Amino acid sequence: MNAVEKLYTAIAQQFPNERITTKQAANIVGLTRGVTSSYLSKLEKQGKLLKTGSRPVYWQIKRESSAFDKLIGSHGSLSADVQHAIEAIVYPVHGLPIFITGPHGTGKLAFAQAIYRESIRRQIFTKEAVFESIDCANYKDRSDTLKKEIQITTQRFTVGKSLKNCYLYIKNLQELSSADQHSLLVQTNQQKDANIRYIFSTVTEKININHEYFNSAAVQINLIPLGNRPLNERITFVAMFLQQQSNQIGREILVSPSEFIKLATLNHSDNIRGLNNRIQLLCAETYAKTPTTNQLVISKSTKNSISIMPNQHLLQTCITTLITSALQLSPTVDSLFNKLSDSLLCGETITEQNFLVLKVLNQIDTTISKSLLEAFAKTIEQDSNKYITHQYGINFPKDNTFWRNVALAFIFSNLCSDNLPMSETTHKLQAAIKNCYPRSHYLFQKFLTKLTPQYAQDAYYYLPFFILMAQCEDKIESVHYNAILLAHGENTASSIQQVVNTLTGNYFFEAFDMPIDISLDKINSYVQNYLVNQDSSPKGNIILFDMGSLRQMFREIKKISKQELLVVNNVTTAMALDIGLRIQRNEAFQSIAEASQKYSLTTDAQYYEGLSNQKNIIVACMSGVGLSEELKKLIESTLSPSLKVIALDYKKLHALLKNHDRQFFSNTQLILTTTDVNGDMGIDIMNIYNIFDKSTSIRLQTVLLNAGENERSSNLLIDRLLKFLSIEGIRGRLQILNPDVVIQESQAIVSHYEDFYNVKFTPRLKLNLYMHLSLMFERMIMNSKKSKSVIKRTPLTDQEQDFFSLSSGIFQPVERKFNIKVQDYEIELLYQLLKDFIFID
Repeated sequence: MNAVEKLYTAIAQQFPNERITTKQAANIVGLTRGVTSSYLSKLEKQGKLLKTGSRPVYWQIKRESSAFDKLIGSHGSLSADVQHAIEAIVYPVHGLPIFITGPHGTGKLAFAQAIYRESIRRQIFTKEAVFESIDCANYKDRSDTLKKEIQITTQRFTVGKSLKNCYLYIKNLQELSSADQHSLLVQTNQQKDANIRYIFSTVTEKININHEYFNSAAVQINLIPLGNRPLNERITFVAMFLQQQSNQIGREILVSPSEFIKLATLNHSDNIRGLNNRIQLLCAETYAKTPTTNQLVISKSTKNSISIMPNQHLLQTCITTLITSALQLSPTVDSLFNKLSDSLLCGETITEQNFLVLKVLNQIDTTISKSLLEAFAKTIEQDSNKYITHQYGINFPKDNTFWRNVALAFIFSNLCSDNLPMSETTHKLQAAIKNCYPRSHYLFQKFLTKLTPQYAQDAYYYLPFFILMAQCEDKIESVHYNAILLAHGENTASSIQQVVNTLTGNYFFEAFDMPIDISLDKINSYVQNYLVNQDSSPKGNIILFDMGSLRQMFREIKKISKQELLVVNNVTTAMALDIGLRIQRNEAFQSIAEASQKYSLTTDAQYYEGLSNQKNIIVACMSGVGLSEELKKLIESTLSPSLKVIALDYKKLHALLKNHDRQFFSNTQLILTTTDVNGDMGIDIMNIYNIFDKSTSIRLQTVLLNAGENERSSNLLIDRLLKFLSIEGIRGRLQILNPDVVIQESQAIVSHYEDFYNVKFTPRLKLNLYMHLSLMFERMIMNSKKSKSVIKRTPLTDQEQDFFSLSSGIFQPVERKFNIKVQDYEIELLYQLLKDFIFID
């Protein structure tokens, strides 16, 4: 499949029945607009796409014409009915019976004939198939005669050489009694002729259509009255009937816009048939007055009169012009958009923009069916509650007038979208809304996408923004943070979002429910797209997620936005609610960040780049985090609180030094370890045992003074560290073992290493070894049930193999005495501590 075919397939899958712009098509496949435009043009030449409009150009999948296309509203108010009819036509083996209901004059016969023609077009029936009609009104109280007539009719097409396909249309079923209806339906169901299909019609929905009369389900289609049809459809009917009259009399017909709208909005007692009769009589009346003129002027002629010429073959194309002229859409909309843009540019409130839109809506109010408008208003209210109130906590007025105006704004937007080209002004208005009301714009855009994805791409559909969001814009825009919930699972994040936003009564959190196996790149794309659509927040971004690497998440999101960023893991509803309330109180970023670090032992938070956002000392001892924590407590109790002490696992320190640059350690003043560590980042790294050397203790004092400590606290720390590292210090830290015994065993082990490798360790190294071994033995006894990772012997060097073999023998006496087993993990740590002293070139 080449690139052009891939583009067509993508459009067919995502927008099978909708018009899209070149930009939308480019976004689908991730191509540039120029390349996509050339591909779309190729698809148009291949007959696969339809191209309409100019600014912008619209593209739509080209479908094979159906018999229903000639019905006005087939892609509008009748679209669902058409789909049901097609389902009945194609269902194997012999289709399904069809019931068409609707008041007199709603087009039931025309719809039934379209079903018949579509069956032929789809080659389900042959071209010789016929359409026969039987009117039950002619057989009222004569059901036996009706049954015979049906039987005779069916036999004409099912017996002998006359065998043909037939759609038998039985109309006005309501004229029969319930018993006769029952009898008729049973009769037709029992005639199992493969080439006869039935369509029934009635003027009332209340008729008892019992599907048990049929071998399979029956399809019911309900045609609504003309007055409930959308305005553009009613205008199209007026245009069609005027065109028919122009063709019949061979004259141009001129009709004023007001008269045109009057014809489209009058309640005709006989619906479509009544409208046609009204137009015929109007034309006849006018013709009688001016039989010799070349023009037929309906009502008064004006400079804006709509002209309908005889035998126009492009009636559907002309409908757009007719609607636009009738409603004076173009000048009205141009003026409205210019006024709205000026208002937004001047910084006026949304109340002013709301007034401008309502003023225009009042002009078209009389053109809308009251019942249609009420039904649509109810639908919009339900959708708003479902897609905005439920998830984002934004409540709207219960006032019927409010929802009526919102619905009217959507109807007006639909008229504009269908009948006016996009202009530079319309696109600028959408950008101005986003600039002035970023959070409200985001919510409204999400709402449009839920209604119909096409709406969010069409600037005309942003007119209802000024009606719907006028009631809540101030509250929504008062939020100064972008807050996001990320969680794995179908509804985890959205459930927390719904609870928090509802309880706080405002849009604080957006939520993304993620697949279990999602990658960090994909998570990052969620956040990036949100921040782009939402725009920058005055105070920063807050990300709450359920699991994953905190620092990696922080680092990746920080690349997207340079704003303040807080990332918190292991999110809970209580945590999100607390942060939501703090956002509601408009707390400072630092305050929210610090509070997030105190939620629970399983929760961690990061809101700064690097290891810490304040001056710090890192402590990492090879003997384990326990020793590091003790040193941390000692330092914290001696120095001022302004200098943070961070205890790290020894291996983790090595990994951080290897994988990060100086920026990560920008606030680190000093790293204290129990063995030598290489580092070339310009950070002071000291072996804690070197403070027995005067030069190192002076160096330590200098570092502390430069970090803001006074001379007294610096000297006191050095004194406490010297004591901590002495034999007495070891005694004080042993909790269960006899200090004299364990230190004696440690001294013996150190002597064995000196004898075997023929070296003499320095007093400082010996002290380090005594401490390491003594604390190791006690730790192993206390954690005897916890296993350590085993070092595989095979990849070890000869020197390492010798060390492991020697150590196994050296530790046997102490293992028996303390009933422990020294793991390879511990021997490997000891090797790292001694290798530079026992293997000397």
